[in-house]
Formats: sequence, structure tokens, C-alpha cells
Amino acid sequence: MPSVLPNFLQGSPPRSPHVERNNFFTSWVSGSSSPTHSPHYQQLQHNTTSSQGNSRQVLRPTRRDVLLCLLTLSFSYLLFSTPGSTSSQSIHPSSTGGKYKMPDWLFPSSHTSSSSSSGVCAIGGGEKTFGESVKTYGFSTNLNIDDDDLPIGGGNGKSWDGGEEQQEDDELQGLTTDLKAHAPGWTIMERLYIYNGSFYAVTDDPAQWPELRMMTSTGLPANSDPGNSEAREPKGDEIIFISPFEAMKLWGPRVWKMDGMTFLFNDGQFIDHYYHFAAELMLGAWRAYSSYDQHITANGETALPPPQRVWFLHQNVTEWRDKPKFNPLLMYSLFPSISILYPEDWADMKNQTISSVPKAFVLERALLADRSAAFRGEWTGPTARTVASALHVGQASKWWWEPIRRQVLRYSGSTEPIISRNLEGHGATDPISLMGPGVDVVEPLAPKGSYTPVITYISRQSSRRRLTKESHEELVKALEERSKKLGWELVIVEAEKMSKEEQFALAGRTTIMLGVHGNGLTHLLWMPATPRSAVIEMFFKGGFARDYQWTAHALGLKHFAVQHDVSFTSPNLPKVDYPEGFQGTSITVVGKVVADLIEDRLAGRV
Repeated sequence: MPSVLPNFLQGSPPRSPHVERNNFFTSWVSGSSSPTHSPHYQQLQHNTTSSQGNSRQVLRPTRRDVLLCLLTLSFSYLLFSTPGSTSSQSIHPSSTGGKYKMPDWLFPSSHTSSSSSSGVCAIGGGEKTFGESVKTYGFSTNLNIDDDDLPIGGGNGKSWDGGEEQQEDDELQGLTTDLKAHAPGWTIMERLYIYNGSFYAVTDDPAQWPELRMMTSTGLPANSDPGNSEAREPKGDEIIFISPFEAMKLWGPRVWKMDGMTFLFNDGQFIDHYYHFAAELMLGAWRAYSSYDQHITANGETALPPPQRVWFLHQNVTEWRDKPKFNPLLMYSLFPSISILYPEDWADMKNQTISSVPKAFVLERALLADRSAAFRGEWTGPTARTVASALHVGQASKWWWEPIRRQVLRYSGSTEPIISRNLEGHGATDPISLMGPGVDVVEPLAPKGSYTPVITYISRQSSRRRLTKESHEELVKALEERSKKLGWELVIVEAEKMSKEEQFALAGRTTIMLGVHGNGLTHLLWMPATPRSAVIEMFFKGGFARDYQWTAHALGLKHFAVQHDVSFTSPNLPKVDYPEGFQGTSITVVGKVVADLIEDRLAGRV
């Protein structure tokens, strides 16, 4: 096969007709100071090649050798350096391949931008630039539409179909408000507009939306005062429906987007209470939001991004915080980057949008939670739990609560083996649905653990609602004797004497939690739901409330109510009642009844 090398690189290279002069290199290699073409040199070369043993070889680099050497050095330089600069700015912070890397200009990577090597630092990860964040998302004024083309009366269901203008119609439709999911009191929307102190839904067909009173209210607190129910009915300006053409004429392109999910809390009361904030508002908001990801895993893995902001429409900076400060701890442990807005921010936006140049803001995604609207629905009324309605927003994984539960426990220092005890159970599935003939129960992801059951008694003996001294002592004695006999780990605590993180961590490893009806039982939110788990709630004789019973069963935990010496569990529950003494210090219980109940539950008999 003929050589592909050019002629001047084939064979022995031609020698210069000039006499080669001595230099350091030839002198050292040959060991001679004579010219290479001299008779003495040729005789030395002959003697060297013909001799045996210990004589040195003479190295004579050819022109080809020198050329190959130069090419190698040049390619090495190109490969391991960047043109123009060798500063650290040309190296990506994410580089992990040692001191050198392939230059970006030679092998560009997908995360390299034209500005990544300039400025103080490199910004990446899909984060928006400033210019992108203030880009308008409004309605183009370049559309060829006359006033006569606008439908009469906003949102009358009449869409514009102008033939050649269909493309423009499609452009407008891409800016309309989408109703993604709804149950009374819990509404998920995309592209919800804010203008002049009202929400605006841009749609051609408002008749397809739920009744306004099932989505929102005036936000006033509910009470028994005459006329209170009427005062909480929406006035009609809470959410205003307009057509895309009316929106275009009103705002034009002057619409600025607020990215991500916004939780809009329109509740007028109870937010400054740990149970109502955590076990109603946040529990319901996360359940509704989780309908975006129906594949949340038992390990809490989810594709959901965190909400970008929470907007309290009726509470100021202090009014959503509970006295022990559980609420802010939850907010920032779950969503470290959250922005929190208040009625003052709403007022500011109202004034800005109705200035001399009308404009609007649009929420990319929004969840509107409204307590009064939830009570108008079919699920909250019978249970008195607003979150009961949220369970009917779209479809969700049975593990929908795991991302939240696990993050709270990790924040509190719990270990992964303890956190993962939930794998023994069936997630947020009402235990009643797993009982009875013909029920096909899927095997849990993990067998029953060999760890010692933890029985946590949350004592309220320093609180206004508590057991009598005699009942408390009797209960403690019965629990201690049974724990010693059966090998339980018994933990008796007064929660107010522990840090909040210690309380969360204890709940995370608790098998059975018991206590008098009260705020401490809210910690059931962080318990693992297993076939042995349970909450035992002690009431004044004749009294009963569904707060913790409903919450426990919604999260897969069995609940037992105890009135002195009688226990109840779903579906055979006593009627809700708050008799005289319900909130007092005269609550009694028979300790043996509670100890027997715990033993039976751990043995799988109840």
C-alpha cells in the first residue's frame, strides 16, 4: 500500500550538503568532537555498531522526529490549556477530573454559557437572569383586533373565531387561566392574575368553573353572631372573570409573572394554633399540591418543587405564629427559600396595578385555601376538618405525606432507619379500609421491625386540661408495670419541657402515642404509620372531638378514644360533644384499660 505521508517524510531524510558543526547535543550523544562526516566519525560509527557489549549507540534525530515532537507538544498545549487565559475563571466549579480539563471552546458542555467565565461568579442550574425575571408575559398589542371584535360582556362563553385570525386567537388562549383541580375550599389554578385588589381569571367560559362561594369568601372569622354566615359569603370581586380580549385591552403586554407555586391562605382564624396550622392548613395545602405528582415514593421522593411563596391574605407578620413557635419552625424547615407575603403586600400591588399605566401580575401556579368555602362542601361539614375536603383534590400517591414527614424528622436529627419505619405500613391509608372480608391488602415494603415498641405518654399535668392527680398516678403505674413485663420502652414527657426538635424526633420513633385531648397530640403527624401504630386520646367522660381521630386515620394511624373506662374506635365513634368539664382538670381514666389497649394493639388483636 502506498504511503500516505508526503514525500519529504518518507524514507531517510536527505542530509544537508554542509558539514555539520559540533554542538552540545551531538557531542554528548556521540562522545566525539569531530564532524559527523569526517573519516574519524565514520570509523567510530563502524566500530560502535560492530562491537559487542558495552559501547553506546549514536542517536541521530531526523527531521521527521523533530516534526513529530513539535506536533505532539502543540497538541498537548491545545488540549490542556485554554486560549487567551489560564485563570481560574475558565474552569467550571463543577470540574472533578483533576487539575486540568478539556477546554470549553474545544469541547463545549451543555452547562456552559457565553458569560460563565466572566464576572464575579458563574450562575447556573437553570436560574433565571435578571432580564428574564422582569420579562413581560402579557397580551400582545400587535394583534389586529378592533373594539367591535370584542365579545359583549366579559366571559359570556363566546370565543373569537375569525378565520385568518385563528393564530391570534390561539395566542390569546395560551394566556388564559386554567383550573387544574378543585374541591370546596381548595382550588389549584395556573396563570391567576392580580389586579386592583382582586384575582382575575382570564377565560372564555366561566360557566365551567366552580361556584364562587365554593372557592372563596370574604375571609372573616366564623362565629355564632347573627349575620356572620352571610358576611362571609363572597361579594363578587374576590375572583373576577374576564375574556382574553378584555384582558388584552385592559393590560396589553404589561403583565409580570411571579414564578412557581404560591399558597394563598384566605383563612380568617385559627392559623396561630399549631394543630390548625400544621394538621389542617399545611396538611391540606400539601395534599392538594401533591396532585401534581402522583408518583411520590415511600421514601418521600418527589418531582414537586417547593412552593415559591406563601401569602397570608388576612394575617400580619405575627398573627400566623403560634405561641410555642412551632409554625415558623415548620415553615422554614420545610421551605428554607420561601417568601412570605402579607395583606400589606396585597395593598401595595393593588396601588401599583391601577397606576397611570394599568398592569397586572400573574401567578404561574396558585393554590387558594379558604376555610369558609371548605365548610360549604360535603366533606368538611361532617368532620369539621377543612383538610377533609383537600383529600379530594385530584389524585395522589398514598405516600403523599412522606416528603414532609421525613424532612421534619431529618431537620430534627432523626436517623434514616427510624425515619424509614413507615415502610412497614401502607402510607396515608385509613386503617379501616384495610379491614374486613374481601379486602385485598398489598404487602408492606418492609416486614415488621425488630425494634422495641416505644410508648409515649404526653402528660398535660402542668396544663389547664389534664387528668386528676389520682388518675395520672394510676395510669403511670399501670404503664410502668406493663412495660417492664412486656419489654416496651415507656417515655413519659411534658412536651413544654423539651425543645421542639426533641418533640418531633420522639414522635418519629413512637409506636403508640397517648395523652389527654390537646395540642401535644398534633405530633402524630410525624409518627410512622405501621400496623402497630396507634394514637390513644383520653377525654372527659361523655366528651369527644374528631380533631386527632380524623387526622390519625387520614395518615394511616389507628385512633382510640378513651372515656374513663370505655374505648371507642372508628367506625363506632361517640357523638361529638363538649360537656361541662371537657376543658377542665377533672378528667379521669382507668390505667389498666389503657395498658390493656396498648397490649392488644401491639399484639394485633385490635
